[in-house]
Amino acid sequence: MSKANIMTCDFEIKGKIPKEAFEMFAAAQAKVLGLRGYITQVSEECFKGQLQGEGRVIEAFKQMILSAAEYVAAVKEFVIKNLKAIDDYTYKTFEVKDKGAK
Repeated sequence: MSKANIMTCDFEIKGKIPKEAFEMFAAAQAKVLGLRGYITQVSEECFKGQLQGEGRVIEAFKQMILSAAEYVAAVKEFVIKNLKAIDDYTYKTFEVKDKGAK
C-alpha cells in the first residue's frame, strides 16, 4: 500500500570534467537506477541538474559519480540541494539538456 517516497533535488557537480563523455555517463547511470530529471553543463567546470526518485537511489547516484574511475580525479564536488518529497514525477526520463535549454 505504501509506495516509496519520491524525492526531488537539484544537484551541482564541479570539476574539470570532459563534457560529452560525462553527460552521457551520468545519463546512463541515472537511467540504470531509474532516476528522472536532467543534467546540463552551465560552465566549463560546472554541471547542474535535477534528480527525481527514491532518496536512497539519489544517494546511490551521487556515490556512483564520485567513485567512477574515469572521473574520480576530475570531480571536485557533488552537492545535493533542495531535497524534498514530491507526490509525483514531473520528468518522464533522465535527459541531457543543452546549456540554453530550460
